[in-house]
Amino acid sequence: MLIIIIYLLIKIPFTIKNNTLFTNIINPIFWTCILIYVLLDMKNGYLRVNVNKKYCINAVIISFINILIYFYLGFILGFSKSLYNHSIASILKNFIIELLPVIGIEFAREVIVARNKSNKLVLTFITILLILLEINLYVIMDLSNKREELFKYVCSLVIPLIASNILYTYLTLKCSFIVTLIYRIFNMIVILISPIVPNLDWFIMGSLNIVSILIIYLLFKYKIIKESIIKNKKEDYYAKCSYIVTFILIIILICFMTGIFKYEPITILSNSMNPKFSIGDVVVFKKLSENELEEINIGTIIVYTANEQNIVHRVVNTVNIDNKVFYQTKGDNNNSPDLNLVEVKQIKGAYVFHIKYIGFPSVWLYYFFNQ
Repeated sequence: MLIIIIYLLIKIPFTIKNNTLFTNIINPIFWTCILIYVLLDMKNGYLRVNVNKKYCINAVIISFINILIYFYLGFILGFSKSLYNHSIASILKNFIIELLPVIGIEFAREVIVARNKSNKLVLTFITILLILLEINLYVIMDLSNKREELFKYVCSLVIPLIASNILYTYLTLKCSFIVTLIYRIFNMIVILISPIVPNLDWFIMGSLNIVSILIIYLLFKYKIIKESIIKNKKEDYYAKCSYIVTFILIIILICFMTGIFKYEPITILSNSMNPKFSIGDVVVFKKLSENELEEINIGTIIVYTANEQNIVHRVVNTVNIDNKVFYQTKGDNNNSPDLNLVEVKQIKGAYVFHIKYIGFPSVWLYYFFNQ
């Protein structure tokens, strides 16, 4: 562990300066050395290679399902070109730069966890240490003066990174590092070799990662408890039901929040529609088909985008220009209609209902980043 601490202290200044030599050469070499050292030290019994095959199979299945969901979202939200090059030489280089450190990290985690199974303080410390090793400090420093971008980066990548490392330590402690390696390597290889990736925004990416981590934790916790405790059929049945219900609720919640369903929530950031709804309320709107978009009635409250912002106002008039339908909108609390007409392509949906006050955290964050 001392070697890893020293390495972290050495790595920090190089990472802050985004030193490519360190990232592309020194980092893979260091973790390869750690990997070789651990393999040579197998005689001490700290490397548990004998693991329940069911755990490994579960890790493969979960990884496969996770990748399917990830790319399925691409068919809904669109794809973008991968940031990685895909020549044979580039793929091999990416494997060395990206995969070798991951393998070395998990071998090191296994040895430290195996030696300190009952020491919660050490387990917590090594988890924090490995989190710091994987965080890109250069990006954080670069975004330090851009609060909104930093917030998005933290939510989409840093928080999932923290959660995933906690999960990896748990899996290593309860199962084996092999289970963690299967999950990490399977997902990384797919990303490294795929020429396209889903075009996910920061919220969807962060939410998908957190939900995946939570589901994996619940699945393995259930498997571990089931194998370690003798239960009667009734207890086992209720345990299964509770986990199934939890999974379903989590999946439904994430699908709803990310807009996969026909209904989607949006937080209100002003009082322009007061008293119908006001700042801090969450409006749930229904996505409209092409025919419905062109047949919106006067008085309908619509959700549309203008200047990269979502606006929720009422339709007060329709205008036909060059055989195209445009809508004039107005906030109920405003003295005059909005200056610009709304095109059909700007409309995201129509108001269905709202929930009071639950959107205030989003409001506080919005004004914090835009003050």
